[in-house]
Amino acid sequence: MLKPYWYAALVLLICSCSSQPIEEPAEAVAQSEFLLLQANEALRQNEFDIALAITDSAQKLAPNSANVHFMRARVNSEIGQWEKAENSYHKVLELDPNYRGVWNNLGNNTFRQQKFEKAIAYYQKEIARNVKLPPDRRSEAAIPYYQLGRAYVELGKVDSARSSFERALAYDSLYALCHFNFALLLEDEGELAPALAHAQRAWQIEPPNLEYRYLLGELLVKLQRYEEALSLLQEVAQQWPWHHGAHYNLGQALVRLGRQEEAQKFLAEAERVRAQDAKIEHLENTVRSLPNAPMAHAALASAFRRVGRYNDAMHAYKVAAHLAPTNMEIQNNIAILHLIKGDTVKAIQQYQRIMQYDPTLVEVWLNLGVVYALARQPQAARAAWENALKYQPNHPLARKYLAKLAGTPQRAASVPEAIANKRE
Repeated sequence: MLKPYWYAALVLLICSCSSQPIEEPAEAVAQSEFLLLQANEALRQNEFDIALAITDSAQKLAPNSANVHFMRARVNSEIGQWEKAENSYHKVLELDPNYRGVWNNLGNNTFRQQKFEKAIAYYQKEIARNVKLPPDRRSEAAIPYYQLGRAYVELGKVDSARSSFERALAYDSLYALCHFNFALLLEDEGELAPALAHAQRAWQIEPPNLEYRYLLGELLVKLQRYEEALSLLQEVAQQWPWHHGAHYNLGQALVRLGRQEEAQKFLAEAERVRAQDAKIEHLENTVRSLPNAPMAHAALASAFRRVGRYNDAMHAYKVAAHLAPTNMEIQNNIAILHLIKGDTVKAIQQYQRIMQYDPTLVEVWLNLGVVYALARQPQAARAAWENALKYQPNHPLARKYLAKLAGTPQRAASVPEAIANKRE
């Protein structure tokens, strides 16, 4: 199992109880804050361009709002624009030196660039600032200690990492992500019993989390508690068929239980998935080295999509689309991914957005018609396919789909070729 301690999502503080040193008109500030809530929701949905546009609107209402720059920094960090993010975080500090969370997020931004020593310095500044937290908010002090522990892990400073995780849990004993990462550290150190205790605690706090479930199953295998591990690992392998460790450890558990035939199926699948993981890891390293290269992000997205990691794929496609907004192939792939995920509404919206940019794209009209047909909107489907024929009168698939819609005996494929055979 790979042990990327950054695997779980980085903790990003969404809001801050900061004062506004430079006063703005109350009504303008209220409107700006409302817009920032919308920007935050757009960011949550990976709509990076929308989040930045709304943030710009919020800044026009309240030019001296530290919250505006904090939001812009978060968006830029999420899309790998490290320098822009850092500049915006420092702008926050210029406007409000006491803004809560900014040093922590500067640390996260630096951590993502694998600059761990610098990240540690930022986390320590957030820790120093949190000394003044009131008693009812002391649990917030756990966050920078947890992040500090992760940075120490990456530097191989085990004792410092252990101490940091312990401090975080002292402030917040229900911090599931900290229990999880502490368990990973203890597992690497061969301390399986305490690792199991922390893995169990993380899972108890967040039962739906498959990563916590997997780690618990893996530790049970290492502790030779094979029967207990089976149901945990089977659930992960079923829901995350791309997860190498789930297949491998499930196979190992079955071998130890004498169920050789079943075990070989999972072990063979583990080898196949491991090869895919190697390709994805290479693409992730490329993106890290070339954060401004849209096709690097698009290639990573396509790799994620092929193995079924659709949420990761959507994130990478959206970053690519932000970097190359006029690349219609990337925009088309976003629509296809919405369709694969079963969201015909978003697929239609994405295709309509593409057509606003260039209404002559035959393949997009073709795919839009397919989505309308799947959404049981036959008239809209007919209009889309007729538009495809307007720009390419003899397009065979457009004619085939229209013939099927009209009830003629031509047989169309059960899965639309225009989408199923899309090559990237």
